[in-house]
Amino acid sequence: WKKPFFIASPSNYLANCAKKSSLMKNWKIKVIPYPINNKTWAPINQNFARDMFNLPKEKTLILFGAIGGSKEKRKGADLLLEALDKLSKKNEIKNKIEIELIIFGQEKPKSPYKFNFPIHYTGHISDDRSLRVLYSASDLLVLPSRQEGLGQVGCEAQACGTPVVSFNIGGLPDVIDHLKTGYLAKPFDTESLAEGILWILKDKDRYKKICQRSIQRAELLWSPKNISKLYLELYEQALYEYVNK
Repeated sequence: WKKPFFIASPSNYLANCAKKSSLMKNWKIKVIPYPINNKTWAPINQNFARDMFNLPKEKTLILFGAIGGSKEKRKGADLLLEALDKLSKKNEIKNKIEIELIIFGQEKPKSPYKFNFPIHYTGHISDDRSLRVLYSASDLLVLPSRQEGLGQVGCEAQACGTPVVSFNIGGLPDVIDHLKTGYLAKPFDTESLAEGILWILKDKDRYKKICQRSIQRAELLWSPKNISKLYLELYEQALYEYVNK
């Protein structure tokens, strides 16, 4: 292959993968995230959102979701359940924070998990409006993925003011500003994941600041206006080099 392309990568992780490849290592690569429409993805009243999905208002709700829900091993539902089991045994949680789990992308299985926390299954979510309501209804989104090129649901959740906890892998460091808009746990360490969830939830004043920073960061980094400028710069650079060969 003789002719290189300009590459637009949605994350630094994928950009580095391209740089390590035999074919693309000398190609020009620019990191441009996917845009987030801040009108589509924005917070709504949490009590109203919980009413929409018939969720309890007085509980702390942790959200997890994927196509296929907990059946998709790559998305790490088993790691989340293990982390939540450890979390339930921590003194800061016992009799202080009542946690329930929401899983979207999956109907309630015939043989549900026997678990310390109640689990709500929403089934498949097919439209942005319902997903926005679900983000707003939740106190926290957890992305326990084993592999993740970017983690777009993490971007959407933060735009809705919902902090995100994940492992420090793949494209997720681009999504989460550690200790500012969420928490990056040690890869595949369920104790570290549990600690991250606890860190987000245990301080109410800090939690409010994290939610606000999440919204601000989404507007700053992922607005269509900002992303379109980055693409325009890329096209102009490519055109300039083509004309001046």
